[in-house]
Amino acid sequence: MNILITGGYGFIGSFVAERFYKENHSIFIIDNLSVGRKEHISFRHKALIADIKDTQCEAFFKSHSIDVVIHCAAQTHVSRSIIDPVEDSSTNILGLINMLNLSHKYNVKKFVFCSSAAIYGNNQQLPLTEVEAGNPISPYGLNKWTGELYCQKWEEMYRISTLIYRFSNVYGPRQHVSEESSVITSFTNLILEKRPVTIYGDGEQTRDFIYVGDVAEAIYRGVISQLSGVYNLSTGTDVAINQLVDEMSMIHPVSDIKQVDSRQGDIKRSVLDNTKLKRDLDWVPKYSLDEGLKKVFDYYKDKEEGPIPTVVKPKKEKKAKRIPFLSFLENISLFVIFFGMSFLLTPIVDVVDIWLIYILLAAILFEKTQVVVSAFLAIGVQAYLMASQGRIWTSLFVDNTLLATFTIYLLVGLIVSYKVERGRIELQFTKDELTSSQSKYSFLTSIYEDTLQVKDEMKEQILRMEDGIGTIYDSVKELDNLEPEALLNGAIHVLERTLKARHFAIYLVHSSGYMRLAVKSSDSLYQPTASIKQEQGTIIDKAISNKKIYYNTNLTENEPIFAAPIIQHQEAIAVILCHDVPFNRLTLSYKNMVDVVTRLISTSLARAYEYINEINTERFIEGTNVLRPHYFQRILENKHKIFQELNIPTVKLEVLTLDHSIENLQFIGSLLRINDHLGFDEKGQLFILLSNATIEEAKFAMERLQKNGIMVALDEKEEALHVS
Repeated sequence: MNILITGGYGFIGSFVAERFYKENHSIFIIDNLSVGRKEHISFRHKALIADIKDTQCEAFFKSHSIDVVIHCAAQTHVSRSIIDPVEDSSTNILGLINMLNLSHKYNVKKFVFCSSAAIYGNNQQLPLTEVEAGNPISPYGLNKWTGELYCQKWEEMYRISTLIYRFSNVYGPRQHVSEESSVITSFTNLILEKRPVTIYGDGEQTRDFIYVGDVAEAIYRGVISQLSGVYNLSTGTDVAINQLVDEMSMIHPVSDIKQVDSRQGDIKRSVLDNTKLKRDLDWVPKYSLDEGLKKVFDYYKDKEEGPIPTVVKPKKEKKAKRIPFLSFLENISLFVIFFGMSFLLTPIVDVVDIWLIYILLAAILFEKTQVVVSAFLAIGVQAYLMASQGRIWTSLFVDNTLLATFTIYLLVGLIVSYKVERGRIELQFTKDELTSSQSKYSFLTSIYEDTLQVKDEMKEQILRMEDGIGTIYDSVKELDNLEPEALLNGAIHVLERTLKARHFAIYLVHSSGYMRLAVKSSDSLYQPTASIKQEQGTIIDKAISNKKIYYNTNLTENEPIFAAPIIQHQEAIAVILCHDVPFNRLTLSYKNMVDVVTRLISTSLARAYEYINEINTERFIEGTNVLRPHYFQRILENKHKIFQELNIPTVKLEVLTLDHSIENLQFIGSLLRINDHLGFDEKGQLFILLSNATIEEAKFAMERLQKNGIMVALDEKEEALHVS
């Protein structure tokens, strides 16, 4: 299975990942590395470094067929949730909702949610069972309780099987160290560094400590046994903090003990009843407290970088505070500088030029508002100088020279300011386009890498089978192509080589109930019909409707030996038909081979369609299904290859109608079949490719087009595509 673990580089997540990997499951991880460390995972896996709220997560789900999501990512500190409940809710609620939504959207079969004993609050009905009502006393506990409700509602609404584990206090190696670490990790750190151990309150508060290895084992068993519902995951034994210190002192000397006031939000006593989990899962905790503590001490003693790796709490990125009127103050400062310069340079430079430079600088450095302020300040200086020379103040208001100067200042400033602002906007737009292109490139690269990975994995499965290892190994190379039509051509070769038969056909499924032949085997004696109606009750209909392979066990006449659907997004988009396999060859081994090869073709075709969708705007004229010249030429080359190798004809028609408007191109496209193509060549001429059609069949298509006002002519130069 493909197992996605959120927070998979963290303490619990890394142990869970390791447990599933040991059972040969494929591991996928989403982690923002706020507390997790990549060094925790040493085996092969795929990872996305991102927050669980990030939109990048959808591309990760889309690129991989995830079967199970184990949601370990969370903000886990009670005291931090009290100080900053918004941050706690953002991660523990919004992040969870994003994962649930993507799980529903991409057909995840099971969702495991890591909850907490904190949902019970200070309930004294000990030991606490799953039927006890939630009464959290911290935002952390409240958000975990809310998360459980979301999981249960998603199961009701979308039928996603959800398994909820309420953890007691989990401890073990790899747990990060900070001011808010769990008590065992904090005490271990203090003891190894020979510092005093700090106990909050009287030390008689109790906790139910469970070793992380037991947690990982319970999660693994819960997934493979199809368990669902809410379960306490604990040892069922409460241990006082004072008792814990005594246990630890027997492993390593404790230098000193310091007692301080109890913390807000801390629960006095906590022990969970694990009877339900032991009964339904046949699971019991394997590690005693003494054994678990020894493993913790041994792990941190052996760390080369020191007793315990300390994780610094990530600081929030502070938003730059904008000082009110800052631009105005800066403008005034610039004005003062130029005012002083005007007196110094008056004998040398014309004063008007000096103030024009001031206006230009203000336009470049500040926003448009400050340009207006600068113009008023500059003209104010002019008015002041005129008044100081004996001019009457009232006459200045009707002075055309002063008004013209002000207009020039303002006009020049606004024009320059507009150009500068426009340049900034264009620069930002270019940066956004670059970011978008980089994201698109990364996504396409991941699709390419995933295609190669899927091919390699399927190759490994096929190599273990008894039939034709060398032949099978070579044949899978045919499925490397990301062009769907060329890939179907390669699929026929793969089917012929691996299944040792020569009469295969792949039909494209259409909602109208008619299926159109896409490719067939090259044997000239094998001539399947160009289209088939999906008759109810036939094995073809059953294969498409039920999305699984059906065999002609009754040897019904005019039915294929088997029909295998090609699935994409839970829908059959095509069907593989085989007509000549001897019935006595349909052994269990042969059927397994059919299943493997069909899955290989389905997976490769799905990747190809994802690639086509990603480059859709580049491939087609916007708003139409008309191929651009480069892609039309690629399709034409594929048609030549298909005719040469499989003897499947194509007719090329030249569109004589010169109206190439979007509306007319859409209209022409609507008159074509699902596997026909419309596109421009390098000279800008429009052509139609009629797939799997003879000259006689093309004449009917030409008549249909001409009746609708579309004039076409047979391209006589393309005899290599068909037999006249």
